Amino acid sequence: MVGGLESFERLEPEGHDRGFLWRMNTYWRFEQKDGGTYVESQSISLTRDIPTGVGWLVGPMVNSIPRESLTFTLATTRAAVLKRMASGNTQ
Repeated sequence: MVGGLESFERLEPEGHDRGFLWRMNTYWRFEQKDGGTYVESQSISLTRDIPTGVGWLVGPMVNSIPRESLTFTLATTRAAVLKRMASGNTQ
């Protein structure tokens, strides 16, 4: 609960909310090759138009969220793989 606004929160019907980032899908490919595993991750985001006048405020956030999410996911995946390799568990 932030500032007592919890009672006003509700899920809006799809397409009727006020968010700028509508969807973000991530696709993964794994390929075992050269004695290791290659990981490819693609992220596709769908945003709505940013109203004139607020682009300076909202634009950087809309552009950075998909990048930050993908960076976090890849770093977490790498850390998990390295931890598993260090423990000797490769399965």
